[in-house]
Amino acid sequence: MEEKQKRQRRIAVYMVLFVVSLAFYLVWYLLDGIILTEDAPSYINMQSSREPGYCLYLWFFRQIFGEGSYLHAAVVGQCIVAALAACAITIRLTGVFYLSWFGSIGILAVQYGITLLNRFVARRRYSYFNSIETEGLAYSLWIFYFLCLVGILYKKDRKSVIGAVVWSMVLVSIRKQMLITLVILFVVMFCSYVRERGLARAGIYALVACILGFSGARLVDCSYNFMTRGEFAPHTGDSSFIVGTELYLADKEMVEYIDGEENKVLFLEIMERADKKEYNTAYAGKGWQAVEDHYSSAYDRIKFDIMMVVIREDQEMRGIAEADREADYEQIIGAMMKGLMMPTAPRLAKLYCCNVIHGFVTTILKVHRLLNWAALVLYLLFAGTIVCLCILRRRRAQKGISVEANNPVYFAFLVMLAITVNICVTSLTIYCQMRYMLYNTGLFYQAWWIMLLHVVRYLRRDAKAF
Repeated sequence: MEEKQKRQRRIAVYMVLFVVSLAFYLVWYLLDGIILTEDAPSYINMQSSREPGYCLYLWFFRQIFGEGSYLHAAVVGQCIVAALAACAITIRLTGVFYLSWFGSIGILAVQYGITLLNRFVARRRYSYFNSIETEGLAYSLWIFYFLCLVGILYKKDRKSVIGAVVWSMVLVSIRKQMLITLVILFVVMFCSYVRERGLARAGIYALVACILGFSGARLVDCSYNFMTRGEFAPHTGDSSFIVGTELYLADKEMVEYIDGEENKVLFLEIMERADKKEYNTAYAGKGWQAVEDHYSSAYDRIKFDIMMVVIREDQEMRGIAEADREADYEQIIGAMMKGLMMPTAPRLAKLYCCNVIHGFVTTILKVHRLLNWAALVLYLLFAGTIVCLCILRRRRAQKGISVEANNPVYFAFLVMLAITVNICVTSLTIYCQMRYMLYNTGLFYQAWWIMLLHVVRYLRRDAKAF
């Protein structure tokens, strides 16, 4: 009877947590309405250059609620998923690390705090969960994926592995950036199973899981394009992200590396227009922040306002049919990407370093001359907390005093792995703007909060012992 009452009380707490979380996320929708971002039309119109996941999400609500109401329903759906994610991470981390009610409130507060920062501090001034963009859904699904990684790390159970593969497949289908989930999954599985299974078997298990996730995402991609366009092929446009950076780094002298006379003419026209607008690296200032600021402001402009315009103008002049323009566009930017890869590599290395520094700062704070140093201090304090917790646990173990089985330090390393992989992979193709980095912001502070709670817990117990 007592066990039944505990279960009922637990369910009641979970229901209250969900209702409060849902109210929190819905309030921004009620205040601000639907936010239509610059990318929204491409997902609404199901453009072939977009990944299928978010397009299908919007299509699903369009089929049920009709043209007049489906965006509202989609935003409400995103708020519901966000509330579920907030509940899931609070409940799961509370259980794994034996947190008190005070610790649980801290986890939830961090989860809410990210939205409050976006709404009141960030330049965008809105909650991602009431906007029509992939982050409105992907941020929440990332939490579910990450909790599966936690399960692999601490329980090594098959259910967590399957969940991580499935969520990875879903996330990759929503954003190409989420290919990082496969990299992280491989490392986590390999490290978790290497002691039990050995190097070879652990590596094979991890590789098979990643192949399944990638293959599933590719199958969804090709099936979606077959359903919408009658062609069993992946979405287009991936090359444009890389070539946008290459064009930013290029100069007219690199025309000799590009194959095809027509492609060379287009490249020179793009370079001339970009030079007039000062949209290339020659006009960047000194220092990593100046380089990053110029790159981030020029990247979209050189890609959308110049490259795409020049190619579309050329297609119209050549009389390319509308149905054939996408394939022709892919051929042109593919040739440019291949030709510019080697000559822009030295400059890319410098830009990559600037991107990485920017990414580490943006993940936990806003880029600013003072806050840049504050971010360094925060990372050092985070590392210091890891060292302190390791020392305390080791001392207690040497004295024969029991410690919790689930070491928070492993969770902290998992978070830092996710941060590092996200930054290093994203920096290869595009600048690390805030919305690409926010996936791990809350996790960083939640991991730190959990470690601090354990440090205080051990110090208090040691003080009582004397």
